[in-house]
Amino acid sequence: MKKILFYSILIFVFSIGIGFYYSSLWKKENVSVIDKNKVNMLNTITETVSVEEKVSFNASFALKKYYNECGHFKFNYSELPPEIINLSKTELEKMYPEWEVEEFSSNNIVLAQKLDNICDEHYLLKLEGNNVKVYHIEDNNKLKVFKNTDISKEYLASEDINSLEEGIYVHGLANLNSAMEDFE
Repeated sequence: MKKILFYSILIFVFSIGIGFYYSSLWKKENVSVIDKNKVNMLNTITETVSVEEKVSFNASFALKKYYNECGHFKFNYSELPPEIINLSKTELEKMYPEWEVEEFSSNNIVLAQKLDNICDEHYLLKLEGNNVKVYHIEDNNKLKVFKNTDISKEYLASEDINSLEEGIYVHGLANLNSAMEDFE
């Protein structure tokens, strides 16, 4: 009877040892499989949330034109076109391929464009007959009558007459008005 009890306990302990051995092997295999799956999952995780800046409905909008021939630029604020609200910078660039996005934020948009001509702020004052005429200088230095003035030759100094016969170049409407006031 003692022998049977001894062998029963021995078999029980031995079976527990084998059970622990196989369970530890099984855990190691599953842990390595789980670790490999975690690595694969980490490699395939992609960003689902991005904070891409978009144009706000109350953003300021400006157009900036560079004129290569004269070196001037015009900067005009304009009303925000409704079709660009909620666009990203990339979408805006696709919508306006002829313009460069010079500044982009949700509150401020500046589009710039380079043009191979002169700006429309070039004028020439010239004496024609007895009166001074104002010409607008267009592309390829073409002159177009901008304004016929009431400034008469008879009231001008001889130096002014000589200058006006050659032509006086003026840039900008403010400078044009100032130059005309000098002769009145």
